[in-house]
Amino acid sequence: LYKFDEDDHGSVIAEEKRSDLVSYLGLHYPESDIPRPARKLFSYNWIRLIPDAQTQPVEMIPAINPISDRPLDLTHSILRSAFPCHLEYLHNMGVGASLTISLIKDQKLWGLIACHHQTPKHVPYELRKACEFLGRVVF
Repeated sequence: LYKFDEDDHGSVIAEEKRSDLVSYLGLHYPESDIPRPARKLFSYNWIRLIPDAQTQPVEMIPAINPISDRPLDLTHSILRSAFPCHLEYLHNMGVGASLTISLIKDQKLWGLIACHHQTPKHVPYELRKACEFLGRVVF
């Protein structure tokens, strides 16, 4: 469980993990660790799923929507590519898959529940919806 403070710095305030994995409990991170654009996306989307941190992004065809004549906006899409710096971060942690649940209190991003798996992991739709529900009812 990752909590933002009043200056947008973050800290790990709770965790559940296997005993053989590295602990992050009590670690503090600067505001720049989760940049403002990423925090904005977490505020829009209740969950963020990366089923395979090794997957390479694919090109969208067509790149420009022929009806609107604008690029496709995947801001609200759950299964979109992650920023390369975030994927590198996951690789450095030894994470193969990630599911993040946004915790919003008083219309502000309060924190995140970050779920990591060491290998790629398919998360069924029903479980994704249950995670989204959890994020919505915490506060």
